[in-house]
Amino acid sequence: MKGVNLQVWSIFLVFLYSNSAVADSVIDTLFEYYDISPKTKYDIKPEIQKNTPIINKSIKFHGSTTWQVEWIISWKKTNGICYIDSGEAKLNVLFKMPRISPDFSASDEVLGVFNKYYDALLKHENGHMNNGIRALKDIDLLLSNFYSYNDCQVLNEAVKNSITKIVGKYKSHDITYYTQTKHGRLQGVSIKDFI
Repeated sequence: MKGVNLQVWSIFLVFLYSNSAVADSVIDTLFEYYDISPKTKYDIKPEIQKNTPIINKSIKFHGSTTWQVEWIISWKKTNGICYIDSGEAKLNVLFKMPRISPDFSASDEVLGVFNKYYDALLKHENGHMNNGIRALKDIDLLLSNFYSYNDCQVLNEAVKNSITKIVGKYKSHDITYYTQTKHGRLQGVSIKDFI
């Protein structure tokens, strides 16, 4: 059976350093799986290549991680000064990964090889999530220590621009991570290493 069959949500509440403003963070992770049905350990890669929904510029990938940061602030104006009263940031992470179809009875040998490969792939994908977590931490620090302004709309725009820069920085780190790891191959994400 092709397609995404299972979604699993995990929610982690993270309280990061906060000074005058309250900055709380939540990390939501979602796993979407696509199914494979390899009869032998040598069928794992062809099954992944055949069934992966992860395609970018005609290149098929075995796994992927996307992340995005949502944020909200509230501010107060006292004595003509507008400042952040509270702020929240949330990191949404989506992993797309292969799995042995629950409708398929794989041999112990296939399961052993696949599980080792899956672990290596997930370790690589967690590197991408870590960039999102670093962005989230920087955003929380920013929200906890942001400057005050005379105009609340100017404050809001300044926060938005600062967060956009932080996210851009860590999205750029994701691209560098891809290049430095050769899409995980230098971290052992190669099925042939487990066969």
